[in-house]
Amino acid sequence: MQHNPSRLSARGPIDPRHGFPRWYKDTAGVRLELAFDPLDPRTPAMGDLPDPAAPVSFPRNFPDEAFYFLAEAELPIGGSARPGRARVVLALEAAFAGTGAVADRQQQVFARVRVRLDGGIPGAAYTFTHPYGQTDPLVADENGRVFVTDDVGAAPLLFDTAVTDGEVAPFLRWSADAPGGYLGDGGVEHTVTGSPLGFDFFRVEGPGVGDVAGATPDPADPGNLDKVFTDLFTLQGRISTVAGAEATRAVYSRSSGSLVLDVFATSEPGQTLHAAGATMTGSGTGYHVRAAATAVPATADIVNTTDVPPTVTTIAVTDAVTVTVADYDLTQQRLSVEAVSSDLDDPPVLTVAGFGPLTAGKQEFAAVDVPPTTITVTSSHGGSDTRHVLITGPAADPDPLTAAAGPDRLATAAEVVTLDAGASTGAGLAYHWEQIAGTPVTLTGADEVRATFVAPAAGALEFRLTVQSAAGSATDTVSVQVSPSVPGTDTVTVDRAEFRTDSGRWRIEGTATGPLPDRVTVTLDGLEIGSAPVDTTFAWDVRRTVIPGETGLTPAPGARVDITTSRGGAGSSPVTIRN
Repeated sequence: MQHNPSRLSARGPIDPRHGFPRWYKDTAGVRLELAFDPLDPRTPAMGDLPDPAAPVSFPRNFPDEAFYFLAEAELPIGGSARPGRARVVLALEAAFAGTGAVADRQQQVFARVRVRLDGGIPGAAYTFTHPYGQTDPLVADENGRVFVTDDVGAAPLLFDTAVTDGEVAPFLRWSADAPGGYLGDGGVEHTVTGSPLGFDFFRVEGPGVGDVAGATPDPADPGNLDKVFTDLFTLQGRISTVAGAEATRAVYSRSSGSLVLDVFATSEPGQTLHAAGATMTGSGTGYHVRAAATAVPATADIVNTTDVPPTVTTIAVTDAVTVTVADYDLTQQRLSVEAVSSDLDDPPVLTVAGFGPLTAGKQEFAAVDVPPTTITVTSSHGGSDTRHVLITGPAADPDPLTAAAGPDRLATAAEVVTLDAGASTGAGLAYHWEQIAGTPVTLTGADEVRATFVAPAAGALEFRLTVQSAAGSATDTVSVQVSPSVPGTDTVTVDRAEFRTDSGRWRIEGTATGPLPDRVTVTLDGLEIGSAPVDTTFAWDVRRTVIPGETGLTPAPGARVDITTSRGGAGSSPVTIRN
């Protein structure tokens, strides 16, 4: 396997229109904005709008997925009775966590690297090389499929993870003649450049992959039918022309009739930002201004006048709260808190969250059984501050030495069973597991707190745990009753079965509730559309773009898709056809 060592360099401020970053930037200084305009023909890949005839608006009429960057390539694959295909997807994608539905505070951006092969030889190994890396040999499943996805940053509001850990970087671009303002055209195949590894192509290696009509041999090894190659990608990415600004804090200070505002923001270096009627001072990506005021405003606008047109972001103005004391006495079980507000002319009510108000900026809270990790003081004027609690007092006595092998349990044949001594008590413990009855098994991690083994045929097993410390040793036993394995079945449901006639894109998704691992296959009139694994939330998602020349995969009005699973489940759903 060859990983990509390159990373993106930065993300932009949050765009108040939708809650995603305005842009992501690579080390070459290329900034890409989120493409969610359904009328832009050069960035066609995006989720459907609930109302395609209405303007885009968040959250009511916004796509459930959109892209800062997307590069895709496909190849015909030989080696089996019917031609197959391989695909690579390289994306910086914006979507929503949780159910996947459009919802505020669920925004997520992830770097995706996906390789897929359909129609291969079951059990054969295939290696994929693409602009951001090369895989280890991947073994096709019993249906001749390979499907591997690596999504980095798929968690709500963790927008920096795609920058620090994602391998989709730097951004690829057309090798020549890119349309102005774009890296390429997402509706046109073209050669690309920009791979940090020199892999400006997509190549698949495997038995007989090049022995198929339409296959292009690897130029570096043209006589090898175990390789197939393309340097043509569909690539979309719209270059951002604005930097924006992200408001990070706006507080006021008032004393003896004097009132000032402190406003903080971040943006690209070299921007001209204004707030509270004054120009902000910048250093690197940080900006600040202290401005006089005659009254406390509810909000402050930060305007980036370097942008054309100027961009505006708004932040609430509060007082500044500072916690000066947060102490807990173990012996007295007493929490002491002191704090001050920046509003000395109109002192607010200061309250310790979960405990109560302060009097004249201080308070002692008695009978607090357990100290909090932190305390937060809030102000009736909107400000707040959080501080870690300082603990004073004697250390606790150590727990007595006990061994806890866990409750007796049931298992099925071939199940991986974990023995867990985590409930044992004492200081500086050493662990040892041993089998004392039943069909012999091999214990992995016998000298660890947790040991595992593969359950044999039906029968009773017994294990002894010994824990040792400076205080001595203790033992406990646990029994495991193994029953014959029974194949699990599942129930499959379909939440969406949709086909877009303008792009030829299928999207079918749903759930399959049953034992994992499990896999879903979707067909139309007996022809396979695609297959996908069921994830740990029991969700599955099958997508496919029908390429020119493929027959039988374009649904007619009234068509239905059939869904089967590797666990024996089956279902059917009507197809929604859209333009």
